[in-house]
Amino acid sequence: MTSSSRPVLAAGTPAQTAQAWTLLTEDGSQLTFRQTFTAAGRPQLQQVAGDPVVGRIVLAVADLVTEDTWSRLRICGNERCAHVFYDTTRSRTQRWHSYEVCGNRTNVAAYRARARSGRASDG
Repeated sequence: MTSSSRPVLAAGTPAQTAQAWTLLTEDGSQLTFRQTFTAAGRPQLQQVAGDPVVGRIVLAVADLVTEDTWSRLRICGNERCAHVFYDTTRSRTQRWHSYEVCGNRTNVAAYRARARSGRASDG
């Protein structure tokens, strides 16, 4: 199983994107869903067979695509982090899944690299 929607988000070319969607489709091929309706009459899919974790991922991705909010999914800007997060900012510019963890670490690392570079050029 692919590790979720991350390969689709990380794809850099249309061919890579198509391949990632194919892998996600294959992950979902072992699932069985039943269409039900909410009390308000809204259709929804309910998983009845298959891996529940994969099912939740497939349903979440389908909801994001259907609601046209897929573009709000981001991969954390910290290269050492594997988190995918939902960008809730109005400007859609959130870079890290957690500023306190990854944002701070990234900024401190950049500061230290600049400081090292400055010391190296002074000597």
